Amino acid sequence: MTGKISYLDGLRGVAAINVMIMHFFVALAPAMVYGSQYPSHFGSLDLIFSTTPLGLIGEGNFSVCIFFVLSGYVLTQKYFKTKDNSIIISSAVRRYLRLFIPVFASVILSYLLASAGLYRYYIETMMVSAGSNYRHYWTFTPDILEAIKQAVWTSFFLGGTIHYNPVLWTMTIEFYGSMLVFTMALLFGSLRNRWTFYLAAVLISINFYYLAFVIGMLFADLFSSKTRVFKTDNKIILFVILISGLFLGSYPVSPLTGDSLYGFLNNGFFEAPKVTYHVIGAGMVMYVLLNSRDLQRVFSSPVPVFLGKISYSLYLVHFLVISSFTCALFLYLCPVLSYEPAFLVSIVLSLLLIMPLSYLFYKYVDMAGIKLSKTFYSRLSRPVIPAVPET
Repeated sequence: MTGKISYLDGLRGVAAINVMIMHFFVALAPAMVYGSQYPSHFGSLDLIFSTTPLGLIGEGNFSVCIFFVLSGYVLTQKYFKTKDNSIIISSAVRRYLRLFIPVFASVILSYLLASAGLYRYYIETMMVSAGSNYRHYWTFTPDILEAIKQAVWTSFFLGGTIHYNPVLWTMTIEFYGSMLVFTMALLFGSLRNRWTFYLAAVLISINFYYLAFVIGMLFADLFSSKTRVFKTDNKIILFVILISGLFLGSYPVSPLTGDSLYGFLNNGFFEAPKVTYHVIGAGMVMYVLLNSRDLQRVFSSPVPVFLGKISYSLYLVHFLVISSFTCALFLYLCPVLSYEPAFLVSIVLSLLLIMPLSYLFYKYVDMAGIKLSKTFYSRLSRPVIPAVPET
């Protein structure tokens, strides 16, 4: 999706890793994410992670907002460079199929794991890590027809909790957000007063994740122009924006206390402060990346770029591995080791499974989805040649 813009792939890869870290925390050390709502296993470290900017490590919701900003940018950037409507039309027609193939494969894989009874390890692990505060929200009876329905329809058009792969709650937002920026680009992208419509879209979506797509599209339009309006290479300004964006991105999921660093942000101005602050923070990070050659070099290095290449696959499969293999391993290690070593060893060994599996999923499933969507559009757009009448 990003073509040769390798540093955007790198940012996406780092964000995907951060989402995975959050789900390790949720399963094995939920107080790292949710604070005092759950029992502590690492002393004051739990509280530090859940109430300070250190919580950026494992701040999955912020990383998801980065995904959304990237989508808004990448999906419209080529259009704003060319103003060719066919680019938008092609992307819009292919979007569902491109996203669907890997989603379907992940749901079927999850169905097989659930049918084998492997998710019971997740529930047993949560009883250990979360104690009496754990609520059995993730229980379901495997049903192949329901699995297919969730993959084909619910994930993209209805949203909510997708039992077979809970990370798919983002797919509805991703799909509708993509359609939003496609529509806005087609309707307003060539107008002189398009910024008025952009501003209206920002105000309407200020309390929703869709704001991230609008911000990404704004950047695509802005950075495709030859003017230097709102562009800067001043390192001090970029540093201040970056630190501010990361601070907003670390806005905690856990309930805020009266002496919280974030107390001044919890002023009732936004209906969903976690969403809005994380989206704005993601937009600020994206802005700095688009302006900073130094940061672009960092995210263009081989490791982030590789992670970016497999990021969609990593996003789709990691929770399934954590909920089965990781939790089973943790339950095995807990009686043998103390909590901290069991936690670390479970994560390290799980990575040795998640990373190769994500690469294989990328190579054989994700790439197949991309090729199939392109083939579908090429056949759909192929001109019909009328039959030549016999003479």
